[in-house]
Amino acid sequence: MKKKQLSGVLLVGGLVVAIGAFMVHQIRRDDVRITNLSPRSGEATASSEFLNAQKSVEYYREQIKISPQNPKHYVELAQLYIQEARVTALHHEYFPKAERLLDKALEIAPDDFNALVTKASMQATLHRFEEAKLTIQKAIAINPHNAYAYGILCDTYVELGEYDEAVKTCDKMLSIRPDLRSYARASYLREIFGDNRGAMIAMQMAGDAGVPGQEARAWCFYNLGKVYLTEGKLDTAELIFHGILAERPKYAYALSGLAHVRAAQQQWDETVDLLRKAWESMPDHSFLEDLVAAYRAIDNKQLANKTTELVLQEFSDHIKEGWNVDKEFAMFCADHGIELGQALVSARREYERRPKNIDALDAYAWTLFKNGRAAEAKPLIEEAMRLGTHNVGMKYHAAMIYRALGESAKAATLLQEVSRMNPYAKLVYAHEVKSALTEPPAMASK
Repeated sequence: MKKKQLSGVLLVGGLVVAIGAFMVHQIRRDDVRITNLSPRSGEATASSEFLNAQKSVEYYREQIKISPQNPKHYVELAQLYIQEARVTALHHEYFPKAERLLDKALEIAPDDFNALVTKASMQATLHRFEEAKLTIQKAIAINPHNAYAYGILCDTYVELGEYDEAVKTCDKMLSIRPDLRSYARASYLREIFGDNRGAMIAMQMAGDAGVPGQEARAWCFYNLGKVYLTEGKLDTAELIFHGILAERPKYAYALSGLAHVRAAQQQWDETVDLLRKAWESMPDHSFLEDLVAAYRAIDNKQLANKTTELVLQEFSDHIKEGWNVDKEFAMFCADHGIELGQALVSARREYERRPKNIDALDAYAWTLFKNGRAAEAKPLIEEAMRLGTHNVGMKYHAAMIYRALGESAKAATLLQEVSRMNPYAKLVYAHEVKSALTEPPAMASK
């Protein structure tokens, strides 16, 4: 999937390690077609990073011709495709190629550690978390001393709502190799448990451990900026996003971060411009979702509706490509009051897959509320908030559910918390929070 923030945090770094094992019995040279990388948007095609990646494709193509049964080159090529998908968001192009390579590798060598780790990483990216968990556990049984493998296992525990196991696994990863990837995961776990200060410290360590200009470091600092945004510290967040762009010009997520800063400053024209630039640089549908919210904020219904259609088409494309996007689809539809029946079906399905995950619980509660079932939503949203996570959207959802049930004091407390944080950290709710703070409880609606 063109990654959302949660699924993107879980994959930070690690996609530059050579991992592989691929060979095919009696394979003919024309059985594996190795295509060049597609040009990146704008100036990125001329970057040394892209040129080096393209040279690597040519290298693997030649090595496979020379030694078609060498397992190393096939999986390293698959890993390269996965990294290119991460950088460009062209998952629909690169993931099928990588998956074919990995499937062939595991057909020949079912217990190959590197092939299993690579496949588990890709399964997690596609939101196939149960599959990823089984795959990575098999890999760890083969090699229990690899930090990267524990990182993927940590990710799957988080996504399946097994948070205590995630903490233990992250500690194991840190004990083996304290680096960008392990610090980043520690940061995300601290954020989940409501320790935003600790999350900032750990993510700063992750970014500092990275290489200036590299995508992994940029991604870490972007997530650091997001925590500052959530805390309402706009000046610091803006400084971080500009720092990213100084090292990695036109980095889409930094542009998106700046857009949220501008929205909080009520500079909506610049917000829209930055989000458009982010989308042009990398077609991650989260930028389109934010554009819908920005267009609605400036009352441009025509562009909001047009962009909504694009978002729904993106979801449809993701499903065809093998992604699980039930939670994301349900939340988008609930936020904008569209396709609420199907949104509820999708949210329930996601909840049944991973009933302990706080985001799945939140999405199911919100879609129930939007379908007029606030009483059923209440225990779910309370379960979602059990860890004390400082999530603007989750707190807003809880406030609306409590208000609908006549629990005005609880609703008011949560709305005040969101207002003190930064409602613009989640653009779609920014104006709704302000309205809810001044609106009499009896006037509150879905």
